[in-house]
Amino acid sequence: MSKKSIALSVIFIIILLSIVGCGQTTNFLGNTNEEEKETVKSPEIYIPIEKVRTFNPVITKDEDAYYVNKLIYEGLFGYDQNLNLINVLANSYSYAADGSSVTIKLKEGIKWQDGEELTAEDVKFTMDTIAGASFSSSSLYIVNLNNIKNIKLDSKDPYSITVFFNERQNNSMHNFTFPIIPKHRFKSIEGAKNSGSEFMPIGTGPYRVTDYNQLSHIVLEGYKNYHGVNVPSNKLHFSIIPEKNHAVNLMDVSNISLIFSKEIDRDTIYSNKDVNVTNFSSNEAELIGFNFGKSAMSDKNVRQSIAYAIDTKKIIESAYYKNGIQNNTIYYPNFLNVKNPGIEYDFDITKAKELLTKAGYIDKNGDGLAEDSYNKTISVNILVNEENQSRVAAAEIIKENLDQLPIKTYITSRNWNAYNTDLAAGNFDIYIGGYQFKENYDLRPLLQTGSGNIISYSNTALDALLDKMESGISTEERKAAFMQVQDIMIDDLPYYCLLYKTYGAISAPTMKGEIKPAFFNLYQGCEQWYSEYEIHAEQPDETTKAEE
Repeated sequence: MSKKSIALSVIFIIILLSIVGCGQTTNFLGNTNEEEKETVKSPEIYIPIEKVRTFNPVITKDEDAYYVNKLIYEGLFGYDQNLNLINVLANSYSYAADGSSVTIKLKEGIKWQDGEELTAEDVKFTMDTIAGASFSSSSLYIVNLNNIKNIKLDSKDPYSITVFFNERQNNSMHNFTFPIIPKHRFKSIEGAKNSGSEFMPIGTGPYRVTDYNQLSHIVLEGYKNYHGVNVPSNKLHFSIIPEKNHAVNLMDVSNISLIFSKEIDRDTIYSNKDVNVTNFSSNEAELIGFNFGKSAMSDKNVRQSIAYAIDTKKIIESAYYKNGIQNNTIYYPNFLNVKNPGIEYDFDITKAKELLTKAGYIDKNGDGLAEDSYNKTISVNILVNEENQSRVAAAEIIKENLDQLPIKTYITSRNWNAYNTDLAAGNFDIYIGGYQFKENYDLRPLLQTGSGNIISYSNTALDALLDKMESGISTEERKAAFMQVQDIMIDDLPYYCLLYKTYGAISAPTMKGEIKPAFFNLYQGCEQWYSEYEIHAEQPDETTKAEE
């Protein structure tokens, strides 16, 4: 090495040491100055999202846009934590005596975030736009308007709108939770359907957009003329990144405040991170469906026996990484504030055997241990889709459980296409599957007679109750109808709920405020969020004090 190179290396080392040493000062006695910690609060919250195609709430199908829009836009109605209907933009509603129409009165004086006033014309324009998107299936809310025959404005009342229905059993206000858009911001219905990535959201919600770059970020601040109780004082920065799941690594440097994960194995990602985790119930139920076209499965005693023989706690722990909760039915836990009375079919092999004996599968020897000790056995084909490793693992546990009964079990594992083909053809005794429910929890496609449900289930009493729940009845009447539905589903057991998946809200230690997300509104309660940091400030040493 040349003398010049050595000299340059020495200079570099000296500079490097001086930089490293800048973090602390040593006085002439060799002591390091003490640091004092100062707590600073900040209204800034940083949340990662992936790139969205448009923030137009009527036509977007991007999940991140759906949740962000919940902060900007509002519907006529919304939901509380237990999916009870609540008024949002609507002040009141009243049905015609025969249920053929409903008149909705809007709250007066509500301003759009550009200063214009909300009127019934905005509501009609929104409905017309959604209906116009039905031909291309470009709106998430098309199904909400399937039963609407006509819409009429009141020439004397700008806050009143009357909606006419095709049939009474589909006229629930639960269909009117879609976001309302401002008519004056669009030239036409066609223009409202074709807004691109540059679309600037304008709503009536608690937050308004103050900065937006379609490639990098969207920033929301409290809307000062919000008609709700509290105007948010914080600022939400939604940073657009390629992969949200990688954002947990940015929490270490305080660049991210909060992320949401729906992955079952999410614990493996953040287990070694300094983060806080809030798990909450999703709208995804993992279930067993019984094929009522098979003679054994059409016997309620057999279905209940199988339910008692399934160790759901073990399935949640081993197959779903503990990210699930037990539930009696496939309805949302505590739906309509109806408390879970306890798990009806908790793991109990003894009860399972008793029910099989009642069904005619009699244990001749009384021990029930050997397969040949029974007069007859049941052969059960468990159908599962092979791509879902959690369900495959659950199938193995279920087989292990059922092997303790006079049941010969075998697992049929199919790829997704073959799995659906077998379901449609009825080539199963029980199947393991999942269902992601909409907020209104209309379960008629799964349960109602003649609806094409894949388990061939029929119960006319349940049919009538399900129709009643989706008709124009009061909150109290709907709750009463649901309680009857729940009793039937627990007893008759068309589907057995293995678990409800949970989602996770993963927050940095610097983020403060109660985190209480719901699957239909991840940012519920976000107006209370803020950040809190500790800043290290050096105290002057004794020499400095003396000089002063």
